[in-house]
Amino acid sequence: MNIEVIFKWILVMTVGGSIAVLIFAILSKIFKEHLSARARYYIWMIGLFCFTIPWNVLIKFCKKDSRVLNQSIILGNSSHMTSKLNNNNALNLQLTENTAQGGALTALPYKNISYFNPEKFVEFIGYVWLVGAIVFFAWFLIRYIWFKVILIRSSRKCSNEYCRRMIERYCNLRKIPRKIKILESDIIQTPMLIGIITPILVIPTKDIVREDLRLIIRHELVHFKRKDVLVKWLSKLINALHWFNPLVYFAVLKLNRECEYSCDEEVIRKLKKDGKRRYAEVLYNTLLVSIGSGAGAAFGLVGRKESIVERFRFIMSLEARKMSKGAKVFVVVLVLTTIFLSAFVQIWAKDILSFDSDEIEAIKSTIEGFYETQYKAYLQMEYIDITPYLDMSKIQNHNKVVALKMLVFRRKYTDEKKYCYVEKRHFPYELHYKNIELDGNKAKVVIDLEIKLKEAYPSFISYGDNIFELEKQDGTWKITKHIYDKWALMHYEFSIDQKLPEPDYEQIKRQIDRDFGIK
Repeated sequence: MNIEVIFKWILVMTVGGSIAVLIFAILSKIFKEHLSARARYYIWMIGLFCFTIPWNVLIKFCKKDSRVLNQSIILGNSSHMTSKLNNNNALNLQLTENTAQGGALTALPYKNISYFNPEKFVEFIGYVWLVGAIVFFAWFLIRYIWFKVILIRSSRKCSNEYCRRMIERYCNLRKIPRKIKILESDIIQTPMLIGIITPILVIPTKDIVREDLRLIIRHELVHFKRKDVLVKWLSKLINALHWFNPLVYFAVLKLNRECEYSCDEEVIRKLKKDGKRRYAEVLYNTLLVSIGSGAGAAFGLVGRKESIVERFRFIMSLEARKMSKGAKVFVVVLVLTTIFLSAFVQIWAKDILSFDSDEIEAIKSTIEGFYETQYKAYLQMEYIDITPYLDMSKIQNHNKVVALKMLVFRRKYTDEKKYCYVEKRHFPYELHYKNIELDGNKAKVVIDLEIKLKEAYPSFISYGDNIFELEKQDGTWKITKHIYDKWALMHYEFSIDQKLPEPDYEQIKRQIDRDFGIK
């Protein structure tokens, strides 16, 4: 999968995610007094992860695409062919040679000549995005690792017996598997939880009143139980992927804030007013000291002074909220509706950005051009080059070229000699695209080719299911394999395994003469 495709996926997901964030921001504002901090935290988690859900992969549309090519309209004794090929299927015919011994018209795919190449521009922007994402996440990772290394080197095994017993008791009470390592350090002012695979709780060595220490550690253990550190890491990764979208920064900020508020809510859920004040004052003082420290810079655990004051007010005004079942159902319905709307917008954005449509149109153009070029050669009785549509490293495709050369030459020679009637009408046929599967630079297409069974179609037309396998080579889709009813083309393609020699036109002439009794 090239960088252009990946970048278009990111753009599609950023549009869908942005819609979800905007709606969740409005919902959070309207229902702020009716939602718990935990509910808001999960809502923002869903909103942020809407930036990572590729709905176009999860949702498959059963869509039958039918395209009618070259319907013939018979008026009296004349036949008029009305081509319904679009510009992508237009052929630039270049006369190269006109001899009976293999002369050919060359069919080249039509392309607009322009000094500005949109595909190259999108590819360039894609690389800019990739560099920005790598730099963003690398900068965060380096700062975090730098802080963690310094913190671990300055830490030692926790000597506070009360602290260890309190943590063990809380883990047993809350049924938390005790897989947490406890250290103490001189360089931090407040307890801190770091690490995902091996979580470490680092305690400051300075003397803290036991009751205050208990409240702060409980806060960190709530983070530990809910795997909030993992959520923060994932949010940073999403932020890196969508570094160009300001709404992602807003969503990450809201997620982090509601994460802390929901932990505060859990800790003080059963505390009285005096307990709330004490917890708020301890939290305010410790976080205020930590502003600008390595901890805050490394993982964004602290913010501006105004944010800490706002958090203090939140704790003091917090009251136990219990949502009714009706309110819960209402909120769930709103969230699901937002997710579905995000998915719809993402699918709409996919079409606008031509994520797959350009590739699908190019694939269709190759297949339709392949059929139409052969039909043109058949009617004009001059070989037209079909190699622009084929991967000529394949034996089957080499034999298709040989077979077409022989067919048009036989028709022309038979017509010139007036041996029999040679059909020169273009009969209509329809290509029904039943399925198109894209896998990077490879594709598989299933077509139902419909014809009028009573008409005499060229021998390269195999009605019914035709399966094409294609590969994108140097920016152009080429047919690598053609699967059809094994009896349909047996008198045209001759072989798909053994490479046929170039036609011997003199031998073909002698054979035709013998067939019609001419010596």
